[in-house]
Amino acid sequence: MTVALLIGSFSMLLLIGVPIAWCMGVASLLAITLGGLGLPQAWFAQQTLRGADAITLAAIPLFLFAGELMNRGGLTARIMRVAEHIFGRIRGGLGLVNVATALVYGGISGSATADTGAVGSIMIPAMAERGYPKAFAAAVTAASGTLGIIGPQSVILILYGVLTNTSIGGLLVAALIPGAFIAVTFMLTSYIVARRHNFPRNETPAAAGTIARDALGALPALLMPVLVLGSIIGGIATATEASAIAVVYAFLVGTLVYRELPLAALYPAAAAAVATTGVIMMIMALATPFGWILTVEQVPTAAANWITGLETSHAVTIALVLVLLKLVGFWLDLGPALIILAPILVPIALSAGLSPYQTGVVFTMTLGIGLFTPPIGTNIFVVCNVAKIDMWSVSVWLVPYWIASVVCVIALAAFPGLTEWLPRLFGL
Repeated sequence: MTVALLIGSFSMLLLIGVPIAWCMGVASLLAITLGGLGLPQAWFAQQTLRGADAITLAAIPLFLFAGELMNRGGLTARIMRVAEHIFGRIRGGLGLVNVATALVYGGISGSATADTGAVGSIMIPAMAERGYPKAFAAAVTAASGTLGIIGPQSVILILYGVLTNTSIGGLLVAALIPGAFIAVTFMLTSYIVARRHNFPRNETPAAAGTIARDALGALPALLMPVLVLGSIIGGIATATEASAIAVVYAFLVGTLVYRELPLAALYPAAAAAVATTGVIMMIMALATPFGWILTVEQVPTAAANWITGLETSHAVTIALVLVLLKLVGFWLDLGPALIILAPILVPIALSAGLSPYQTGVVFTMTLGIGLFTPPIGTNIFVVCNVAKIDMWSVSVWLVPYWIASVVCVIALAAFPGLTEWLPRLFGL
């Protein structure tokens, strides 16, 4: 009765367009008042407050603020110029430049949506001007924007660490090789598509002096991920403290080195970070009583027993978990999906042989495919708005990247060394 009321009311509210946080909050209130749990409404308030009361969550607004400061400091164009010097002369080279820029930028912004918007606003017009189909430019931007969720400042990995009590520093380090692996896969995909459709390439190489100047100009920005991870790996700072270091560094680079970040930009940067943080924290807070009720009603245990009762191999169990993640990822954004599914599916994945860091990266990447998949792919909405084209036009060009993403997820699940080698190397 309680579970049916909780899930039923949550699903109904979600279908009629109520924001996800309020769906969980109202469903939890209905469950405790009408579901026979016998809990006072004060309990709901206490659980909601507890959901947002974790010091590690302070890293989220700080990393978002650091990303906003770098957004306004002329970073994207500098990274793009360096990437174009490296990949521009390859057939369809701007597609590879797009992915490379997103890889580096994602390590600084930590947000897939911010990554997609910042890179897309520059790359999509530039690619269209040089003869690439605008829909392809939008598609590769939407796909590569997912690299922001597995960068050194990933908000989603921080959420996963808090939800599952997994080392956030270890998760951020574990995501480095998978991030590079996915980026290379997307680059190969872009190259194959470019060869098939005979996309243009840059015929005129840049002068050595220009390359050196652009590389030197981008170096301060490129050092931010190194600074963040280096402080964590070296034991100098926790992930939360590293986020504060990132803010100070971003401010100094933007104001003193690039001199493109006026003091007047601090308020809108902080406001944007706070607005995004507010959404995330509201979901985290209201997800706590929701998840508590699911746990008390033994839904995670029942799901685990059902899957293990199928008497399948570990590989099939992991495949079932990934399929469920993907199906949910079609309809829910990453944060809510992770909050709802992690308590249920993480124990199953661990019992099937995945390691904690491997599980975090695989879960994040699997849900991340939903960012560039209709009907609610956030990255698709962003690029369609930038390119002024419809979702269907972009979706046709996204098919190769969906296939490439599935291949990457399978590889990450099959080969634990991709996620475990670096944390072991640094003793995390």
